[in-house]
Amino acid sequence: MSEFNRFRAEELLKNLKEDGFDALLLFPGVNIAYYTGFSIGLSERPAVALIPVDGEPTFVVNKLEAELRGQNPWFKTKAIWDEHEDPIKLIAETIKKGGLGSAKIGVPEEAPWGWVNKLQAALPNAKLVDASEQIGYTRMVKTPQELEWTRMACHIADRALETGFGKFYTGMTEAELSEILTSEMRRLGGGQSFPGVLFGERAALPHGHPGDRRLKPGDAILVDMGCTVHGYWSDITRTVFYGEPSQRQREIYDIVLRANRAAFEAVKPGATCESIDKAGRKVIDDAGYGKYFIHRLGHGIGLQIHEYPYIVRNNKQKLEPGMVFSDEPGIYIVGEIGVRVEDTVTCTQTGCESLTKFKRDLITYPVKD
Repeated sequence: MSEFNRFRAEELLKNLKEDGFDALLLFPGVNIAYYTGFSIGLSERPAVALIPVDGEPTFVVNKLEAELRGQNPWFKTKAIWDEHEDPIKLIAETIKKGGLGSAKIGVPEEAPWGWVNKLQAALPNAKLVDASEQIGYTRMVKTPQELEWTRMACHIADRALETGFGKFYTGMTEAELSEILTSEMRRLGGGQSFPGVLFGERAALPHGHPGDRRLKPGDAILVDMGCTVHGYWSDITRTVFYGEPSQRQREIYDIVLRANRAAFEAVKPGATCESIDKAGRKVIDDAGYGKYFIHRLGHGIGLQIHEYPYIVRNNKQKLEPGMVFSDEPGIYIVGEIGVRVEDTVTCTQTGCESLTKFKRDLITYPVKD
């Protein structure tokens, strides 16, 4: 992976240089792993990767990390601080040593504010500037390998849904279905996972957690779930029905499904993110349910479940082949019903491909005691 990390870093540095940046400073989290090959999570011990646009990159890490956790990043130069030393001082000294004491240095949005604030005070002539747009853009356009890993994660989620939906019975709790889905994704080779399961009126809580609500005939069942393969996420939501749905449930489901398909058909290279949101939202607005569609149409998916690009009004970012994001319109009527139909999709050279394949037509499952 180290050559891949270096390749992506060089792409990013080229874009940063065009925008007047002199260096990139990465902190613990997904971006330091992606652009260097060194994976480290946030803790009380500061760690950074300083990557000049022109010059040699350097890690600044605590002595505990001197061996870079046995990983194989594409550069190995390190500045080490001990527990009794001031790590911010060493980071500042490393920046100055690299001739960047008065430079424009890009930082990601996840950079800890406290560390950045102290570092800026130690480097009064430097400019620490948010480079999230540039950092996110490079990750937005997936390579064929990244797309393949995402496709595999979507396949696992599809299969786990099929298994989970086949186990409904009256009295089953949301938590019990959640556990079945989690176990199945793990059995099929998924890494990290999340299963959101909501029954009946609780499906109107878009970010509700599985609880003790028991399944009963006539319930809508909303499942929002995904898993990772090599760190790349899938994200799918299906709303199905336990027993025969009412006419109102059918109507709402049909509206949401048509919104999902309208957004899908609007995806093509050069289309703006806001135009995709508009295409899906118009279906729901025209049906008179606009006030119940309370979130954006979608979000980017990759090493993070929510990342660039965001498919939302006022985002004029143009789609490019290789961008991966969700298509997830929904209607949520508090105390009554929630319906969402979500796919992980990618923009292609000619339009859109859905990476999640689980059927979308309204599905009912027989009541079982």
